[in-house]
Amino acid sequence: MTELSRHKNKPNLKPCSELSQLLEEDPIGTAPIWDKCIVIELAAPWSAKIENSKNFEESIRNKISELNLAGQKVRLQCILPDPLYSQPGMRRVILFKRNPRFLASADRAEYLVPKKHLSEICLSILENSIDLGKYKKFKQMNNSVRDILVCTHGNRDRCCGSIAIPLYNKLKGYYTDSLKIKGGIRIWRTSHTGGHRFAPTIIDLPQARYWAYANKMMVDSIITKSEPITNLKKNYRGCALLASIPEQNSERELMIKLGWNWIDAQKEISTLKSSPSDSHLIQTKYIDSLTNLPQVFNIKIEYTKSIPTMNCMKEGNKGFNKKYRVVEGFEL
Repeated sequence: MTELSRHKNKPNLKPCSELSQLLEEDPIGTAPIWDKCIVIELAAPWSAKIENSKNFEESIRNKISELNLAGQKVRLQCILPDPLYSQPGMRRVILFKRNPRFLASADRAEYLVPKKHLSEICLSILENSIDLGKYKKFKQMNNSVRDILVCTHGNRDRCCGSIAIPLYNKLKGYYTDSLKIKGGIRIWRTSHTGGHRFAPTIIDLPQARYWAYANKMMVDSIITKSEPITNLKKNYRGCALLASIPEQNSERELMIKLGWNWIDAQKEISTLKSSPSDSHLIQTKYIDSLTNLPQVFNIKIEYTKSIPTMNCMKEGNKGFNKKYRVVEGFEL
C-alpha cells in the first residue's frame, strides 16, 4: 500500500467535544452521582488519573477507594492552588455532602490547613470523625461562597486543556475584577469532571450542578440568572445529588418549566416505581418560593436509546450513553 493510499484510508478523526456538538448530543444524565465530593488543593504536576499524581497522598486515595467499595458514593475533585485564594504553606480541603432531607445544595465543610496536616484532615472528614477542637482554627466560614470549577485537565483530555483554559482565563479575569460579586464567587481550575466530550465543562458548587459546552455568557447566566433558564437546556448535565439518570432527566424538566426559582427552592426527588422496560415514575415534592405552598409533581420517564460516546482523536467509542424522554408530565 502506498503512502497516499494509507492517508486516504485513514479516518477523519476529530476532538470528542467537536464530534459531540456536531451530533447535537444532549448531555442530560451525564453528571457523576455522589453523596460526598471532596475538593482538595493539589499542586502540579497532575497525572491523567488525578489520584496518581506525584503530590497526591496515597492514604487519601486508599480511603476514597475503601469508602466507594463499601457502597458510599465519594467523588474526588482536585483544584490548582490559586494566588488569590490560597496561602503559602497551606492547603484547602472542602467536603460537599448531600443533605439527607432536601435537595437544594450540598452542605459545605471547608478547612485551610498546613500541608503536613492535609492527609490527616481529609481522612477525618471522609470518616465523619473530625476533631472539632483540633481543627477549629482552620475552619473557613465560607457558606455564602460559590465555587465554579472549570475542568482544564489537559493531561486527561486534550479538549479540556485546549478550549477550556481560555474560558477559565476569561472567567477568572472578569470575576476577579467585578466589584458587584467580588468575594462571593471563586473560579478554580479543576481535575477531570467526567464527560470531557462536553468540554468546556464546569461544576457549580455547592449546587452540585454540572454544565456542558460552557462559555462565558452561559456561566454569567447561571451565576446572575440574567437569561431565561430555557436557553440552558442543552447545556445542563444534571445535579450530582440525585440518585439516578432518570431522576436527573426529571429534575431538568422541572427546572425548565419552573425557571430560576427552582434552583434555590426546597425540594425532594425520589423514584416511586421502576419497570423492567426501564421506565420510571419520579415524584418531586417542592415548596413554591412565591406562595410558600407545597406542590407535588409526578413525571414518567422512559428509556429511548443508547448512543455511543466518542473517543478523542481515536477510532471507536468508549461506551454508550442512555437517553430518556418524558412521556407523562404535569400541568402547571
